[in-house]
Amino acid sequence: MRSEEDLIRTLRTAAGHAGSDGLASAVAARRRVRRVRQRIQMVLAAAAVVVVAGGTAAVLSRGGEQVRPAVTVTAVPATPTVQEAVAEQKIRPAAEVWPGAVVTMPAKAADGWKYRPVTGLSPTEVLVSAESSFEKAGRLEVYDSAARSARVLGDVPAPEGVKGYFVQDFEVGEQHIAWYGTTPNTPDKWADFWIMPRAGGTAKRVGEVTGPMSEVDRIGVTGDSVVWSVEQGGVYRMPLTGGAPERVADGLHLMSWPLAAGYATGGESGRKTQDRVVNLETGQTVTVPAPAGVTFLACGPVWCYGADDDNRTIVQRHDGSDRRDLPAAVRLHGMSELLGDRFALLIAYQRGNPAKEYVPRVATYDPVTGLTGGISRMPSDGGGGGFGRGISSSPTTIVYWDEDVRHVDVCKTRSGSRSCTTKERGGGKELTVLNLAAVTAGD
Repeated sequence: MRSEEDLIRTLRTAAGHAGSDGLASAVAARRRVRRVRQRIQMVLAAAAVVVVAGGTAAVLSRGGEQVRPAVTVTAVPATPTVQEAVAEQKIRPAAEVWPGAVVTMPAKAADGWKYRPVTGLSPTEVLVSAESSFEKAGRLEVYDSAARSARVLGDVPAPEGVKGYFVQDFEVGEQHIAWYGTTPNTPDKWADFWIMPRAGGTAKRVGEVTGPMSEVDRIGVTGDSVVWSVEQGGVYRMPLTGGAPERVADGLHLMSWPLAAGYATGGESGRKTQDRVVNLETGQTVTVPAPAGVTFLACGPVWCYGADDDNRTIVQRHDGSDRRDLPAAVRLHGMSELLGDRFALLIAYQRGNPAKEYVPRVATYDPVTGLTGGISRMPSDGGGGGFGRGISSSPTTIVYWDEDVRHVDVCKTRSGSRSCTTKERGGGKELTVLNLAAVTAGD
């Protein structure tokens, strides 16, 4: 999470691209947060959306499960393709760049509960949380884009006697789907953990923790344990059969089990540079070199993305090889975690008339091929829209949006004072989903 100084810097940047009313509306629409520092992170994300969409409000979430890709894309030399796709040519829609990876699905279940995508289980299957009200997860389902139908995996219950309970991120393992819940609107430091068979069935509560161990920033699930890392650093596990938590490692943060990240000391909060990748099963540690001037670096299983004080974006492998600068026309998004095993979400400063040509809100970049695909579309009527990322703990393979939704400012003048609020108009019938689990490039 980023510091207050970085927050101010980001908001000032956003102010150059959008009015204060747009910024306020984007901040107001951020996802329910768990603690003050997480609120700062979400404000940053909202500010980044304003930069792209000029008043856009978006729900942004973390996570995703790495799954076997299916749609083959021919690999090409990375650096020239980056320059061609981003600097010299217009960014094309993701559906044109990765045919078969962009699909549509209903925005609601048959009973009216809203769908929130989690991650791709396969090239055609999307795990979704069905919510009875805003962020009140009540059921897990799988939507099959090939069959154009959904199947129920099971209910997502709340613990008895716990008020203000909200389910947080989900995680998909080989045998189980796990998640954790907190009471974000209370001062209590408390969290509990649940699992459900990946094939579906009855959810089981594994256990609960309090104090610093409850300040969860990411979870994982193995064949016999729920594992998690905490905001201040440190990895823990709890047997699926229940029992006392056990410390696995000090100072590390989960990436996607079994990988964990270590960070260089002395950096700003949220601008810390990852300097190592640790395999918690084997104990192997890979040192990650950061280029000079880079103040933020985050890695996936193979690739790392970084930014300097001027927010220029670099990409490299863990060992520093294949390093390249991305063109100035793109920047890492405010929430700069990876998508899937290697993709990045970028702010695309592409100019153009959305009434006459395709202008993306944001873009997804693949370092293996150098291909960049646009996500959502700037509306020709000037009204903001939004997009979301799947609510998976590991980097999600899903980005989604509603092509028909608009966020418009409704203004009133009273006693000489003008005030505006942002209202959502249209949409709610269908989601467009980019499932990066359906993309293969050089695998």
